[in-house]
Amino acid sequence: MAIDDNDPRPPFLQLADALRQDIKSGQYPPGTRLPSIRELAKTHGISAQTVQNALRELRHEGLVISQQGRALFVRDPERGVSAEPSLSERVAELESTLKTLANRVEALEAAHQNQ
Repeated sequence: MAIDDNDPRPPFLQLADALRQDIKSGQYPPGTRLPSIRELAKTHGISAQTVQNALRELRHEGLVISQQGRALFVRDPERGVSAEPSLSERVAELESTLKTLANRVEALEAAHQNQ
């Protein structure tokens, strides 16, 4: 699936919808490891942050779970787990956001020093 520039939805929602369809169709059955953020970004021609935003949507919906330091997996709906992200998932999400922001600040500071 390619991100459609003519689609009024933001790219992260387009990707979230595509992955949601893949999960519901059985292409990614419960327990399946999703491709990495880097792989998804490369495949769809979007930034890693855009992929992270799409995956955040799916986590909030309870479709995927993250295992810190490992990967994202399709959640098994039969397990009856709440759609609310766990504390560890929320902390991992915050750490990821903080790391992204720190990298952006570092790049801005470096650009400012080179002026």
